Amino acid sequence: MVYLILVIIIISIRDIKYLVSKNMKKELYVYVTIMLLAGAFGIFYYLNPERDSFSKIMLSLIGKEG
Repeated sequence: MVYLILVIIIISIRDIKYLVSKNMKKELYVYVTIMLLAGAFGIFYYLNPERDSFSKIMLSLIGKEG
């Protein structure tokens, strides 16, 4: 899990520097949000890979469990 977080941080720093240098503020906000979600989903999975998937949890919350 440490490697996942390190890869996300290293790639994010490189991409954020590029977006800041090109003055792309809207894209930067979207990028940071997506990277935070990817990190959160990765940590969610790696903490306990035997639990229900995030998709199954979301479907059960809206009542569409099959």
